[in-house]
Amino acid sequence: MRRALISVTFLLAVTMLVGFTRPYSDLAEYKRLPQETRISRLQAAAEDLYRRRRYEDAIVVFDTILALDESDLKAKLWIAKARTEIKRERDELNKQERYRRYGQLIPKTKDHLLDDKELGYFEVRYSEPKPYVPPVRKIRPPASEAEINAQKQKAEKSGEAADYFELAMLHWSKKEAEPALKAYFKAVSLDSEVLAQDDEQLLMTVSSEVEKRIDGGKVSAGEYLDSGKLLMVQGELRRAVNHLVKAAELDAKTRQEASDILLTLIESPQIELISAPPDLLGFRQAYVFDKDADTVYVRVTLIPKKRGQIVPVDITIPADAVDKIEVKSKDAVMAFGKPGVDNALRIWAVLPEKEDEFAEYELRLALNIDRKILNYIELSNYSLSLDMPDNWSFVIGSEFNFSENMPKGEYEKNLEGVQISGYHLPVSEGKGPTLLLSDFKEPLPRQVDIWKIIETGGEGIVSNLF
Repeated sequence: MRRALISVTFLLAVTMLVGFTRPYSDLAEYKRLPQETRISRLQAAAEDLYRRRRYEDAIVVFDTILALDESDLKAKLWIAKARTEIKRERDELNKQERYRRYGQLIPKTKDHLLDDKELGYFEVRYSEPKPYVPPVRKIRPPASEAEINAQKQKAEKSGEAADYFELAMLHWSKKEAEPALKAYFKAVSLDSEVLAQDDEQLLMTVSSEVEKRIDGGKVSAGEYLDSGKLLMVQGELRRAVNHLVKAAELDAKTRQEASDILLTLIESPQIELISAPPDLLGFRQAYVFDKDADTVYVRVTLIPKKRGQIVPVDITIPADAVDKIEVKSKDAVMAFGKPGVDNALRIWAVLPEKEDEFAEYELRLALNIDRKILNYIELSNYSLSLDMPDNWSFVIGSEFNFSENMPKGEYEKNLEGVQISGYHLPVSEGKGPTLLLSDFKEPLPRQVDIWKIIETGGEGIVSNLF
């Protein structure tokens, strides 16, 4: 009887476990959230624990944030605060225990309770509590136009950061934010140490005003531009890039200034903090000679890492041979060409923001080649691994430009005088054809859709090879 009762109890327990054990959906959903959202929620929870004086629990949550992003400065600062509070509470308890045992805080004889070298001695000071009164911030009176003009001339003559900073403060005394920021940014570009002299809190005041307008919704391109520049000065590079990109998208007038700032960032070592080579899903390029112009069309499908908005893409063409890079898709706001490894072209593509955590982008770029600098062109690509089939190079032109020396591709097609040769690069381990530009003299005999050829050419070949 007892054995039967035990068996029935075991079966009921198993049934309950089967019925109620299921994946915790909230946790599964949490793992799908963007990292920024997860860190934000963890930060709020940890600060709440800190305010409730649960310092040890708060440190555990802050450590979790650092596990997600080891460079999170805010979490490190809160951990330091929490440990300080833990030490303060421990010292208070130690003082109370000493006072209870000895009637004073400086014992006549040492005891085994604590190590005095580590703890130190405490002295009692009795005083009436005083309310905290913040120091009065000095605000200079509004400057006159004569003072501003004189300081402007002095700054332009000396070129010193301190003089431009003083000019910014004179404008700010009259609450002229735009010229004040212009002089301020000039001073910072000359010497970033001038930030420490901002007693008038120009940067913080203007930044908070701009952020309020952005949080409110309808924001102009100029406001995004100002916010981007302010964030750059404050070192918040990711948000700065985001706001500069929005400024460039909204208005052509702010586009050039935003472009200049982003180019300066790309040329600085700081770009390594916010950019990384993306995950490439597909790469296709095509050389076309038409209307006395040599052009390489590039179509790249990619996913940025950590939702970065500036990504590098390497092309096996000498950087100094590329006259201009034209953006031909909405998935890129602008693109800059800079020398990469062995002077090969490295394209820095600036991407618009997308809400998806693993957003996919399709870049379409047209590279204008200077034939006076480059005699031949190599259409290789070693960026994709060999197990990625979407890796092609095409040559598109008049059939009269294709000599017998032209290597045959895996894909060959003639469309009423337009010859298309497609080279599937995984077959040759990334090595593409090398073309003499002097062989290409005849323009296309008729208009064709280059992007359609790049996108659809060779699709049947891929299915046969893989």
